[in-house]
Amino acid sequence: MSGKFVVVDGIDGIGKGVFLSALVEEAKKNGLRVFDVHEFWKEHDFHPDPQELIGNYDLVITSEPTFIGIGKVIREEFISRNNRHYSTEAIAQAYALDRMTLYQQLLIPLLKAGLHVFQSRSFSTSIIYQRQSALDEGREFSISEIMSIPGNAFCSRFPPDFLLIPTIKDVQEAVRRAEARDKDDNCEFENLAFQLKIKAHYESKEFQELFANLGTELIYLDAGQTLEFSQQQAQEFYLKNFN
Repeated sequence: MSGKFVVVDGIDGIGKGVFLSALVEEAKKNGLRVFDVHEFWKEHDFHPDPQELIGNYDLVITSEPTFIGIGKVIREEFISRNNRHYSTEAIAQAYALDRMTLYQQLLIPLLKAGLHVFQSRSFSTSIIYQRQSALDEGREFSISEIMSIPGNAFCSRFPPDFLLIPTIKDVQEAVRRAEARDKDDNCEFENLAFQLKIKAHYESKEFQELFANLGTELIYLDAGQTLEFSQQQAQEFYLKNFN
């Protein structure tokens, strides 16, 4: 038996957290025992032991980059607005290593044991953000090159069952939402010019074909209407695929 792996991805401020929260609430209504790794990360600088979760929980909530180890360095140094520059390739390598560690230490054992994993972002983000970062510097960093990084190549062997992409016509509205959030990630990518560019990547044929070839079901969700409508879409997805 194996659990289902769901990744929610998209531009900043699009409402990934809204969809994830609605999915989690539906799971709880359905009686699933939920473990949020973020609470553990706040107290410890390492991943929880999967053997301590197996048998005690049914669903685990994670995100990338992580908030420990390399993931913490990515957030606080590599992509923060600190006037220090790191190459796009170096950042992609860091993401891939953080990702592979998360998969090896936590996600793969959980999924193999039958637990479900709901996660914000994965290598789906790297192939868009790092590619566009390179394009902004006037050079190409192709999807195949990004996916050939050892950490990404490894994780592609365990692709998500579902990749949910909330979309919105007005990117400015998504940026306004990001700016209005209580949290401030101090991330260099959170600006309108960059977000306008990456929206097309998420909707591109090349992006869709990659995940189709990996066996991932790619689902676009409408994040441009009301909060209630976003929650309704998440509930309908859960009832169709988990009930």
